Amino acid sequence: MKNKVVTVLVLGLLTTIFLFESCKKDDDIIDSRRTALDYAYECEAVLGPLPRFSCADAIEVPTTKNGIPITFPMEEEGSGSTNPNDCDHPWAFGMACQTENKVGRYSGLNADGTENPDVVFITFCRDGGLGVIGHKLSTGETCFFSIIDGGDSNNPPKSDEAGYNEAWMTPSVVAADKCQNCHMASPFLHTPAVDQLTNPENPTDLLIPFTGNNPYSIIGAEFHQPHTTNIQNSCTSCHRPQCTQHFENYPLDELVMPPPFQNATNFDHNTISDADREAIRNWCNSLNL
Repeated sequence: MKNKVVTVLVLGLLTTIFLFESCKKDDDIIDSRRTALDYAYECEAVLGPLPRFSCADAIEVPTTKNGIPITFPMEEEGSGSTNPNDCDHPWAFGMACQTENKVGRYSGLNADGTENPDVVFITFCRDGGLGVIGHKLSTGETCFFSIIDGGDSNNPPKSDEAGYNEAWMTPSVVAADKCQNCHMASPFLHTPAVDQLTNPENPTDLLIPFTGNNPYSIIGAEFHQPHTTNIQNSCTSCHRPQCTQHFENYPLDELVMPPPFQNATNFDHNTISDADREAIRNWCNSLNL
C-alpha cells in the first residue's frame, strides 16, 4: 500500500508482511463516500471486534549482513539501501535493506472479548505509517486498513473511540492503492525479511501466517477482488499466480512460493516448467497490472 504504508501488507503486509506497499493507483476504484468507521463496522461483522493496534506492540525486523546487525546513513527516503546484497534478508520491494521496520500480530476477538483463533491481524510499521491486514482463516475474508499519513502509529483509536474517522483512511483511499495487486495470491506476503520472525505465542510458527491455497476474498465494495486464472499446469497445481512486478529486490517471479525464505539468491534455476511458467507470464501480462 502506498502513502508510506503497507503495504503490504499487508505490508503488506505485509507487504506483508502485512505488508503494505502500493502496486499502482486504480482510476476505476469505487469512491463510495463511506467513512473509515463504516468500513470498520463492515469488517467487524465478519472478523469480530478490531483489536487496539499499535506499532509499539510490533517486533522490529532484524537487518543484518553476515549475521551482524547493520545500520545505514539516513537518506531522504529513510535509512536503508536499494541493493539487496547489502543485507542478509531483503524486503520484496521498496528499499531492499531498511532498518526499523516492524511487524505485529494479533489474534481475533469474539464479541465477549475471548480469543477467536479463526481470525488473525497483521500490522506493518514502516516510515512512520501503520497498515493492518485482518483475515478470517476459514473463509478467506480479508480487510485492509491504514492510518492517515502522519498519524499516531503507536496509539490510533479503536472503532468504538472518538476520532476514528480522523485517524484512519477511508476504504476508497485504501482501495485506490490496489493492495490486492501485490497481495494477489494470498493476504500475507512472505519475504526473506519478515520470515526471520516467529510467532511469540508459538515459536514453531512464522509470525506471518501461511494461508496456502485456502479461500481468499476482500471485504468492501471499494476493493477489486484478487485476479484468478483457470490455467491448469504443473505450476498452478501447487501455486497461485502472483503477477505483480513490484518484487524487484529478489526473484519472487510469477508464483507464490512456500515460506520460509532463508536466502534471497539461493533458488532453483531449473528449466523443467519453462512452458508452464511462460503461460502464467502471458496471463499476467494480459491483466495490464
